[in-house]
Amino acid sequence: MKVYTWKFNIIEYIMTSLLTVILSLSVFVGLNFKVDIVEVTSLTLVFVALSTIFLKRPQLVVTFLSTFILVDLYYFYMRKDVLTKVVLEIDKYVNWLYIYMSEPNWPEGFSRLTNKYFFTTVLLSVFLISLVITFLNRILKSYFLTMLFGILVLVFQWYNYVDKAYAFLVFYVAASFINMSVINYQKAGNGKASIASLLVIAILFSSISTAIAYTAPKNFHPLVWQTLNDKFYAAFPFTKTWRNGIGSTSDANSFTTDFSSFSQDLGGPETVSDQVVMRVEADESLYLRGEVFDTYENNKWTNSVVQHSFGRDNYFQPEFDKNIKYTIKSVEIYPVAMDTNIIFSPWQPYHVNISNIYDRSTLAMTTAGRHVKSGYTVQYYKTEISASSLEKDKVVNSSDMSMYLQYPSNLPERVKELALSITKDKKTDYDKVKAIEQYLRNTYKYNLDVPDTPQGRDFVDYFLFDLKQGYCTYFATSMVIMLRTIGLPARYVVGFKMPSQPVLGSEYDIKESYAHAWVEVPFQNSGWVTFEPTAIYQETYAGASSVNNSDVSAVQQKNDSSTVPLTKSNANQNSVQNKPIGGLSKNNTSNKNTHRMVLFVVLLLLLAIFAAIRYVLLKRHLSSRRSAFLYYYNKILKRLKRRGFKRYDSETTVEFQNRILDMGFSDFDKITKIYNDLVYGNMEPSEEDIIYIKEYLKKNMGYKKFSGSKPGDLIN
Repeated sequence: MKVYTWKFNIIEYIMTSLLTVILSLSVFVGLNFKVDIVEVTSLTLVFVALSTIFLKRPQLVVTFLSTFILVDLYYFYMRKDVLTKVVLEIDKYVNWLYIYMSEPNWPEGFSRLTNKYFFTTVLLSVFLISLVITFLNRILKSYFLTMLFGILVLVFQWYNYVDKAYAFLVFYVAASFINMSVINYQKAGNGKASIASLLVIAILFSSISTAIAYTAPKNFHPLVWQTLNDKFYAAFPFTKTWRNGIGSTSDANSFTTDFSSFSQDLGGPETVSDQVVMRVEADESLYLRGEVFDTYENNKWTNSVVQHSFGRDNYFQPEFDKNIKYTIKSVEIYPVAMDTNIIFSPWQPYHVNISNIYDRSTLAMTTAGRHVKSGYTVQYYKTEISASSLEKDKVVNSSDMSMYLQYPSNLPERVKELALSITKDKKTDYDKVKAIEQYLRNTYKYNLDVPDTPQGRDFVDYFLFDLKQGYCTYFATSMVIMLRTIGLPARYVVGFKMPSQPVLGSEYDIKESYAHAWVEVPFQNSGWVTFEPTAIYQETYAGASSVNNSDVSAVQQKNDSSTVPLTKSNANQNSVQNKPIGGLSKNNTSNKNTHRMVLFVVLLLLLAIFAAIRYVLLKRHLSSRRSAFLYYYNKILKRLKRRGFKRYDSETTVEFQNRILDMGFSDFDKITKIYNDLVYGNMEPSEEDIIYIKEYLKKNMGYKKFSGSKPGDLIN
């Protein structure tokens, strides 16, 4: 009997490990990790064994969690610096994993992060999968749930364009059927056929079904129930981009953004995605300039003649006064899903390490026809310009600035009148520029969901006097045109505004939703200066002394770490929600408290889960008089073993009984008799037998947990 059970335990352990290996390998294929199958198998065998030991002893779980909580409390009260570093490292790892999983095309600059976290990810993946499969297959013994869990994971992968997940799915299902066949054979307990014969038959039929499933056609269009589809996509919009989704493509990696496709469009509702288009390594948040426009006509921005200059060895001279102090800084840009020949750069570039066509008048760069596919480094001038220095400066108003004074001849006069009324009391050019900027920031509402500009209406006039809401293109265009109407040259610039905080170290994730438009004004000494009329972004320069900023002080406090993606979810908010990720700044106290609260809640949930698991297991053990007696008998053996009275493998139950009686445990012979009748005589114990062994356990072994009197009511 023992040999028979032992064989099935070994097979069950092997099948649990096999299912874990299949699922783990599929996960690593999805992550594009090159792993050694032998290493994964070795880790699986260890983790499945440890998980089995761990989960079959709830007291170990409680001990571990209690120790963890005590250690966490110690570091919380005594060593907060260490706990903060740990939480920060976990946060960095989670952010890295999120980015890695969401974007398969990683640039070379991020390979060191992958190398750093590779082994951690492999270890955690195998451990978690081993834990779940072991719990379902060996503890709950719910073999259908074991199969269902793996199917859900693999189907999810396949719908997210992991093509090999289909092959793993087929083999996983086949292994699951073998697993269930062996277990059902064990439950039947007829013993007429050998285990080897059963395995041969199960493997044969599973192989046939596997071959049929694998060769079956997969490229067919599923039946569509439009009403149900619409409801499903409304509830789960992220599935639109899955395989066979309404927004899917045949190639998962074919998504690219043509920057020029949304750089010039003016008006109407705007919908952008959170697709990562670039990754940037920099030591500060920057405006990444893409294109510069000078001509506004027919509600559209275009360009006049540009002045190309290839520059000497890709080095560019400064376009500001020689007395302006500056430093040379560097930024690395890695295109991910950007289909453009534009070379993005902060204002203004000093050197770029790839061949380019440089427009000296706009300070913009492009490649010679081909699209940028690899990473590049841009060095730029970081000037020391302040609001006080700009107050003393003057806007350039020479003949070569005529293109930046253009506006439509049919522009309604009230646009100019509004600009004049806003700036009438301002003495300096800078004060006038800031006055218009502040007026736009304070007066108009940010909103992506706006109607198209009515036929025959000017875009700026409609925004300022009727619509009174919009997004960055509305604010930037209006500021440029208003400045031009009062004789101050300005230009319209589009590109990306980097988020205020990096995702990891000095690395920023640039999404399509971070596309932005802003304003540049030329000053005699300072050169082209950036201004930000869109209120949800941080103001580029503090207001001058003569500009009244009291009306926006509250907004500026909220916008102190400025940038939010241009998505409808935050389009109506005037405060910035991006916070430093795991930072240690004085403004990040709430983040640390949030991390601790989350950690505390997770611990409580884990305790609740393990308590529920313990309850389910006990309920299963005590569901009948037979299982209840065996449960209590094994408890007695464990208690005796702890006291040094272990039953040896060569010892019969009667021999063990006599040894225990000699040690002073009276009446143990009655316990042995009931046990022998149950195991060898197949006799069901009575209610009195259950009550007797419980009382014996309580009186002689210090066991006081259970006090029920019926097999179905044995748990308090």
